[in-house]
Amino acid sequence: MDLIQETVFRVIGNVIGSELTVDMDSSLSEMRVNSIKIIQIIAMLENELNFELDEEDLLMSNFATPRQTINLLREKYGSVESA
Repeated sequence: MDLIQETVFRVIGNVIGSELTVDMDSSLSEMRVNSIKIIQIIAMLENELNFELDEEDLLMSNFATPRQTINLLREKYGSVESA
């Protein structure tokens, strides 16, 4: 598991609670992750991975599943380093 994938899973787990199981294709909306929780996830990812998402990337569809989030981050910010 690389830094981006590891961080995405850790952050999502922190936001939704450790009692839920999350895999690459888990639907965050089915886990009752609302827009406020998505904002928390984004803010935590930006902080932990030391980058800022572009405004055009802040679409709910980019954060529907861990896989979509990881793919976005790898595609646009693949060279991030931990802070």
